[in-house]
Amino acid sequence: MTTDTGSAGFTLVELIVAVAVLGIVVGWAIPSMYSLISQNRLTATSNQLVGLIHHARSEALKTAGRVWVSPMTDGGGTSSWSLGAVIWVDSNGDGVRAAGESVREILIDISDISVAGSATSLAIAPFGFDGAGYAIADQAYTLTLCSDAVPARGQRIEINGGGQIRTASQDCGGGS
Repeated sequence: MTTDTGSAGFTLVELIVAVAVLGIVVGWAIPSMYSLISQNRLTATSNQLVGLIHHARSEALKTAGRVWVSPMTDGGGTSSWSLGAVIWVDSNGDGVRAAGESVREILIDISDISVAGSATSLAIAPFGFDGAGYAIADQAYTLTLCSDAVPARGQRIEINGGGQIRTASQDCGGGS
């Protein structure tokens, strides 16, 4: 009868090499995953805003009236797209959103995403759609979403005077 003197396990050197290779792979993959998750959060926020803007336009077409989109206001009265957005109908005709005029709201509670609006007047000015689905006063508007976690790539939402809503990639000026 012969006895097998070979081992059925791994040597210490083999285990150290396997752990080192695993450490390198994990160290390479984690930053990529973080960047992917941050980019997906940015895209999801952009999609939420696009959905809200489409809802505003369809509400304007449905009611044949003006529907506005504006940034949320914090407790101190400061408006910011980074807080969220609201669509509303100016029922009393005073040009200011009041209680009971909101149709739909979304909150943006992601600390590393900034949203900037640009218009011919103020960056926090509301924009909207008339009863035919056109931008009120044919005013084009752009919302730019950038993330501190993915500084080189952002999202741009464009609303042209005809009421068309488009999205595109945006260079946010950082990273590579």
